[in-house]
Amino acid sequence: MMKHLLAAFLVAAATAVPQHQALAASPPNMLVIGTNLTGIRTLDPADNNARTVSELISNLYDNLVQLAPDDLQKLQPMLATKWTVSPDGKLITMTLRSDAVFQSGNPVTAEDAAWSIQRVIKRGQVGSTDIALWGFTPENVETLVRAKDAHTLEIELPIPVNSDLVLYSLAGSSIGIIDKKTALSHEANGDLGSAWLAANSAGSGPFALSQWRPNDIAVFDAQKKYWGGAPAMARVVARHIPESGNLRLQLQAGDVDVGQYVASGDLDALSKDGKMVIDSVPGLGFYYIALNQKDPDLQKPLVREAFQHAFDWKAIAGNIMRYTGFPWQSVVPRGMIGAPSDSTGRYDYDPAKAKALLAQAGYPNGLSKTLNPSGAATLPFTEALQASARAAGFNLNLVPGEYTPAFRERKYEVLLGNSGARLPDPFAVATQYAYNPDNRDEARLGSYYLWRTAMQVPELNTLVDQSMKERDAGKRTEIFKKIDVTYKSMNPPLIVFFQRTDPYVMRANVKGYHGHTTWSTRWHHVTKE
Repeated sequence: MMKHLLAAFLVAAATAVPQHQALAASPPNMLVIGTNLTGIRTLDPADNNARTVSELISNLYDNLVQLAPDDLQKLQPMLATKWTVSPDGKLITMTLRSDAVFQSGNPVTAEDAAWSIQRVIKRGQVGSTDIALWGFTPENVETLVRAKDAHTLEIELPIPVNSDLVLYSLAGSSIGIIDKKTALSHEANGDLGSAWLAANSAGSGPFALSQWRPNDIAVFDAQKKYWGGAPAMARVVARHIPESGNLRLQLQAGDVDVGQYVASGDLDALSKDGKMVIDSVPGLGFYYIALNQKDPDLQKPLVREAFQHAFDWKAIAGNIMRYTGFPWQSVVPRGMIGAPSDSTGRYDYDPAKAKALLAQAGYPNGLSKTLNPSGAATLPFTEALQASARAAGFNLNLVPGEYTPAFRERKYEVLLGNSGARLPDPFAVATQYAYNPDNRDEARLGSYYLWRTAMQVPELNTLVDQSMKERDAGKRTEIFKKIDVTYKSMNPPLIVFFQRTDPYVMRANVKGYHGHTTWSTRWHHVTKE
């Protein structure tokens, strides 16, 4: 009884004191995660697909299928105990477990699953990015995604697509299964319960949301009747601690058990602390330089080629990027089908060559542009580019700030950013970097990074489309190899230098917390010794 009272007291303290004040060490049945909650306004699965919010949602809502953090190629059961794909690849039939219940006590049914997928498509928010690729629209989704009976779900594919891609997308946090009856009981103005789900949960996951304050704190209580067994942690608290030095101190004091978005310098300090463990999880994205092709100077292939030799990436590989990325210069992620054995010699730092290319392009005295980071996390990387590019003939005026929105609107000149993807298949990354079906401003295809750079390459569009439809693994491998070669040869406006890794810092007594490449980290099996 006293333990539960202590846990309640600590959470109350967490919500009452300023962030810079330390808390008492967290109790053994409560996990405290220090993270960055900036910009997360809602916990509605359909409205989200970014890293931190995906983890939060993944513990409130179960998916039909899941991917283990140590095996991203093999789909495992979750709410669906088994599934089949028709010989022609057009129909996926899933059998749902009969013992799962929502936090309301309502049973999980195929109708809830169908409605949840339909809802994501109808909402049309960022959470629909993956699933909408397969041809589902607000007009056809109710017909194509349907409950055959209480525990049988049918998903009919409207266009030819590799069914593995569809199944992978069903493991994403945005496709968490929602209690239809509860959500619709809180519907307002036809929003399918979205306003209520912003700060409430209606899932069948191992935790339920008990408190949510944007840019401050999220509190989750364990579901003792969870079909997978009661979690060891009675409560999980995600606290907004955006300042890395403050987060490091709270980790060392024991106020925080898991730290995310810790800066390189603080990671170095924590790596020397025997009470800490750092887990760098490979990501499905890159650090890149984006060159806006609406700018006449940057449209010139020779200028884009000069940028390839203007960044001294080796100088930061062992410090700034030690924990957050490893050298990689292909748009096919390392270890995936079609990836080159090594790609790190494509863009070597060569200031003399860069200057010569600029002169050949018509800029013998160099070229001046405005340089933006995508956000605070990429600022050190951006500063390194500014310094090395100066010797290569580029005068880059660095303007710090949060420029991801400007990137989405094509309102920038040169931007340095990083990306992530959730589908564990090179198609997901190729869609970001090598696909742009409509280059018009009014198309507003901000999900496609190549659109953000205002470049369209029909050959790449064709190859990416083929990679989505092809069912033969060998043929898909050859397609991705061709995408890699074609992309490299065109002096791309998105120049990749590092593949992303996401560092998670844990106190050594935390067991069972595994950062997930697809951002769907689950807390169900976490314990503290």
